Order: sequence, then structure tokens, then C-alpha cells
Amino acid sequence: MSWVGKFDTPGSLRDVAAGSPLFDRWHATIAALIKPSTPLSGSGAYVDPSERDLDVTATRAYTWTGFSRPLLMKHRDDRDAAFAEGEDRSTQIEYLEWHVDRDPSGTIVRVTFTTETPEYWKTLAKVDPDRVVALYRELVDPAVRPEDLFDANGKYDTMNRWNTTDGIVHYIMPINSMKDLLGVSQEAERTGTALDGYDALPYRRETGADARINIDLWSINRKGYAVATEDPPGPLIIDWDDSGWTDPDGDPVGDHWTVVRGKRGAALRVVYEVPPAAGYRVGDIRIGGRPIAYGGQLAEHVIMSAHGVIDRGAP
Repeated sequence: MSWVGKFDTPGSLRDVAAGSPLFDRWHATIAALIKPSTPLSGSGAYVDPSERDLDVTATRAYTWTGFSRPLLMKHRDDRDAAFAEGEDRSTQIEYLEWHVDRDPSGTIVRVTFTTETPEYWKTLAKVDPDRVVALYRELVDPAVRPEDLFDANGKYDTMNRWNTTDGIVHYIMPINSMKDLLGVSQEAERTGTALDGYDALPYRRETGADARINIDLWSINRKGYAVATEDPPGPLIIDWDDSGWTDPDGDPVGDHWTVVRGKRGAALRVVYEVPPAAGYRVGDIRIGGRPIAYGGQLAEHVIMSAHGVIDRGAP
């Protein structure tokens, strides 16, 4: 008997009723991305929990922050330049993407973050296109029409206007995907003989997410343990740090984070928006004394994670 009978949907969401073919198709999508057993570093291995039983003795969160590490390196002496470039979705490469809404004066009033993958939405679109339209109307705008999301042949367009210029539902950056997340999780350390992280240098991947996942998994494998993705697999927003953020009066801001899909500690969609009763806007908040002018200023404080399980028995 395997540890996972069927991979669950992201965040265990139930966008369709029990018995829908979505669940079998989603399991097949994930299972096709994981090899039965892949040595990473040392004597351990990354394994498919739907193919073998595991004696899970620990869980592990591989964590990083949501703003693009390459942009911070590129503009290390100019954070404003990094944040300005980071507004382009094509630069949002840490498995976190966001969309900024501004009022007529250009001040930010809302920032919406997502960790949802295109694979899930493509699968849902094939099974229940009407449900996709309904979710878009709920999440983005009641004005969404079926023809905005599907072409003349009924194919779902991941780059539709409501997921790009006029809103956000799931990733559009190509390397933000389940394929890439599970791919980097099964990436072997290049030397094959490293005894620690220093032996594995030079490390060539640029993103904070990939580095965290690789280094943590290799370290666990070198202990001889088997590791696997936790179920359900996928990137999550597990927390955020708004300590030190101040309102226009210089007082600490309240809790303006709303989880729309998922739950606190395991969120897929989060909106940051100040309620009207507070009397100020997101763009009036200061972080480190600087007013919020870009969504990336918030993303830098969002804590991302992929989760794994560990079997300390033989890999």
C-alpha cells in the first residue's frame, strides 16, 4: 500500500463536487511528474509517495521569501529599481505572483498574491469550463465572459486578460509551475559526492526558492533518508511579516491580510487591502519609513514554502 492513495488538489480545494473526474485527472497530472525513486545526494532518495509506503517520521517546510532574489542581486544598491522591475509578472520567479490595483491618483489600494499553478486550472478547464468562468467572476470580476477565457475551439487561454493585465488567478511565468517545482525537487547534486553544502559549490541556480529546495533536500538525502512531497503538493504562502509597518499616524498597521483560497498557514490566494473604515490606503503605509509604491515591497515580506515528508528508514 502506498502512503498517498491519490494526490489531493492544491490546498485540498473542492472547486467541484465529489465524484468529478477532476480528482483522478489531477492525481495523474502529479504522478506523471514524479519518478518512483531519484537519488539526489548521498545514499538517500526522493521518492513517489503514491508508489510506495512510507514510515513518515518528520515533515519539513522548505521556506523562502516571495520577491525575486535575482532582482535583489541585480539592484543590490537600489531597492526602488528592483521593486519597479518586479512589477512585471515575467520577473516574479519565486513561485509567487501578484497583481496591483491602484486608485485614480496612482496610489496602491490592493495587492493580490497567488501560488496557484496553470496545470490545475488547465485541468479544471477541461473538466468543467463553466466552473472556471464562475471562479473567475468570483475572484476577479463579475464581468468575465466565457469568450474571454476560452478560444473558439474551447481551449483555455492561460494568458487571458483577467489573468494578466486586468487581474490575477494563477501563475503565468513559465518556471512557476508544478512541473518546475517537482522537477527541481528531484534535481541531483552535481558532483554526486558532496559531503555538505560547501562541497556542492558552485551552485548555479539563481532563485531563492530553488536554492532552498535543493540545499535542504540534498542535506536530508545525505543522511540516508527517503524524502517525498507532502500531500497535497504545491507551493504555499505560509506566513507574512508586517512588523514595523506603520500607518500615516506612525502607528503599527492592523491585520489587513485576507486568505481567499486555502487557509492561514497554507494559503494559495491572499489579498492585502486596507478596509475603508481605517481611513488610509495600502500606498499610505510605510515599510522601513518608505511608502508602499510597489507590490514587491509586500512580496519581500511574504514567506513561501513547499512541504515534504521524511522517512528515516531505507530509501
